[in-house]
Amino acid sequence: MRLASISLIAVFEWLKNLRRKAQTLALPNRDDRTGRNRDELDLRPYTPEAHEYLGQLAYHQLSSFEILTNELKYSPNTNAQAELSAAASKHFLRYKAIAKKLELLNIEPADAMDQFVERIETYNSKLTGVDWYEALLKVYLTQGLLDDFYRRLAVGLEAKLQAEVVKTLSDKSFEKFAVKTLNIAMAEDEVLRSRLALWGRRLMGDTLLEVREVLDDRKLTGVAKNKRLSANEVRDVRLRAYATLEPLITELIGAHSNRMDALGLTA
Repeated sequence: MRLASISLIAVFEWLKNLRRKAQTLALPNRDDRTGRNRDELDLRPYTPEAHEYLGQLAYHQLSSFEILTNELKYSPNTNAQAELSAAASKHFLRYKAIAKKLELLNIEPADAMDQFVERIETYNSKLTGVDWYEALLKVYLTQGLLDDFYRRLAVGLEAKLQAEVVKTLSDKSFEKFAVKTLNIAMAEDEVLRSRLALWGRRLMGDTLLEVREVLDDRKLTGVAKNKRLSANEVRDVRLRAYATLEPLITELIGAHSNRMDALGLTA
């Protein structure tokens, strides 16, 4: 219980500092090399084994597909229902592509995903929208942030697999649908706009915590896996891991802010 409390305190301190910066963060233009953060974190040493990486990524895609298909019956009209159906199918196609990569590694997709199901289901259960629009925003923002993260994390995979993963995550069909649909809805309802702005800020915090679950604190800080640590040492390792991740988190928050901007919402 003591260690759990220490971890929570560390998480809250980390998020509090990040939120102070969030309003001024934005990603530089990808074509503007001079604007890139030259101190960005090299994630190659921290990329999980291929089957663990793909297992987590696959289940996130499958979860997004499930969330969207569950929302079909709540669509405000038949046109939105048809477009959402097409957009949801993109996540299933992503899942199938990732599952195929696991099969090529002689690993059953279900076996690779099983160890992450409870964690990812718990994450998703905390972010259940109250209506169709919140569900749509949830997938748009959280899957976008997670895609950014997993693209970065793929750097430690074998080159061919990395390229295939990046290609799989490159489709923007759902993002285009979500931005168009939500902007139309918010243009007619200022109360909805205010509600979604608050929801979007909540989504970022919880998704950054999900990102943290993928990365090992001891690897990030160079502490041996089997070394016994006191409660204070655990807290120190956790905080040093957050400091190590700051360039990555800065980039992810910048991308999240850009997605919120596309909807005219304040991150």
